[in-house]
Amino acid sequence: NSVPVEIGPEEGLLAPNITAPAHMSGGSWGDDYVLYDNINRDWEPGMSGKYFLIQFIDTDCHHCWTEGEEMSGLYGAYNEHVEFVTIAISLGNPGWISSKEEIAAFQDKGDYVGCDSDSNCKDRPGEIHPWVYVDARSDTEFNDWKVQGTPFAVILDPSGHVIWNMGAHVQQEVLPEAMYRLIGSNLGGE
Repeated sequence: NSVPVEIGPEEGLLAPNITAPAHMSGGSWGDDYVLYDNINRDWEPGMSGKYFLIQFIDTDCHHCWTEGEEMSGLYGAYNEHVEFVTIAISLGNPGWISSKEEIAAFQDKGDYVGCDSDSNCKDRPGEIHPWVYVDARSDTEFNDWKVQGTPFAVILDPSGHVIWNMGAHVQQEVLPEAMYRLIGSNLGGE
């Protein structure tokens, strides 16, 4: 008999699955990204494998806009060891209307007015984001992750288990510190 796996966004649990339309930088919207298709269920500490940085954004959120630069820096530092996944959600704030075009423009720094409420997406801080963006605006999946606001980040080990949830570390540890503590400090001379 196998023991049922506890699923949830809390540290130590298997992260909830994500299944949503995917967009890669410079491309078009393609097949769904499925988190569970990318994790290694057999991974154990000490084994090699890619970690995951799951970031929730709303393309109209000003803090998400400014975090674009931090995410570019984190990607530059960790992309060999971490799979980055940005999940575009809708917080439903009045006047915040998003679309697949806006999400792609936010990712690609495209010429599109609407990001950060009424800014041109090409002016977003940071570089073009070459990792997968998924459109979960119409889904309630983000409720499974207990996302209270954006930007919101969770770090998973290669088996898909939550090793850091931003909500558990508010005012204690910010994302770059957590990335370094959990991943960077173990890279040694790489």
